[in-house]
Amino acid sequence: MRICMIDEIANCAYHLTTGLTRKGFKVYVLLDTQRKLSRLLFTHNVPKGAELTWIRPLPIRPRAFGLFLPMLLRILWLRPQIIHVQYLWSQFFIGFIAARLLRIPIVATGHGWEVIDVPKDPIRGKIQKIFLKRVDMLVLTAEYYHRFMENLVPAERRIYIPRMIDTDTFRPGIPADDLIAKYGNRIVTFTARLFKIKTPYKTLKAFRIALNEFPDAHLLILGIGPEEQNMKKMVEDLRMTDNVHFLGEVPNTEIPRYLNASKVEARGFNPNTPELGISHLEALACGTPVLTYNDYKDVKGMIICLEVPEIAEALKRILRNEQYQKELGRAGREYVMSMFSIDAATDMTIRVYERLLKQRGLKKKEK
Repeated sequence: MRICMIDEIANCAYHLTTGLTRKGFKVYVLLDTQRKLSRLLFTHNVPKGAELTWIRPLPIRPRAFGLFLPMLLRILWLRPQIIHVQYLWSQFFIGFIAARLLRIPIVATGHGWEVIDVPKDPIRGKIQKIFLKRVDMLVLTAEYYHRFMENLVPAERRIYIPRMIDTDTFRPGIPADDLIAKYGNRIVTFTARLFKIKTPYKTLKAFRIALNEFPDAHLLILGIGPEEQNMKKMVEDLRMTDNVHFLGEVPNTEIPRYLNASKVEARGFNPNTPELGISHLEALACGTPVLTYNDYKDVKGMIICLEVPEIAEALKRILRNEQYQKELGRAGREYVMSMFSIDAATDMTIRVYERLLKQRGLKKKEK
């Protein structure tokens, strides 16, 4: 089976591509040259069996128009049997048109706000609705999202497949002695793009309080984004420049080492969605407890705190009590292994592909 994966949500495209290629499928991954996270993930560790194509947009605004022709032509040249788009906006439309021209199925995955906002946005929503009503299968990464699609996509063309984590790559026991030697044994990580929606300022304020008890603690910020300069200013204002380190873009292959060195991953996520973020799950998979600021339910290995004072208290408890930290870490690892393993989610996705090919009467060629 030849699958064309159009990447717009880099982590999800990467993990699914890894799972598919491990099972022997041929995956063509189309990547936008301007997406930095895609470059980090796919450049440093290309899944064996994947063929990457970097699409350079034409100098046209908006950027989606510049992507249209080169991406469409590449898909038509590859002639895949399935197109899978990891988003519900611009590249979804390109993939949809290519699928109709090739007369093959298209699968689209909705990951978060683009699902929730479809009914709200009057212009963008109308365009999305036209395409969503005709998609062959809509994959939703949280069961909660079904309610937003009920009037657009029939139940038989919607399926919940949880986000997947490569638990062989993200696992406990990865050596990180050099990081501990450099930053000490009380490391806190914040692994995310630096947007307001990730609530970085709560982390900084809570860490400032924790420093009063643990002056040897260090906060490592792995990621870049538009809030970086404002965050650095807050660090200066709170007099934490010796304890907070902005490490920028860290290759995906290196992140497990940082998470293994960390006592806790401390960050929030989109307050409008109950879905766990990929970096939350990656930390739990490494046996690193997660301290987050959303009202998630029944997630083992995760501590829920909503306000800065209680975040700081939870942070201090983890830094103070090694046994408690290890118990949380073990529970988090077990939770991810049972719910989000890459093999289980990949198998569910493959069954979707096979069903769509059978419905269209297309032969499933050798892997």
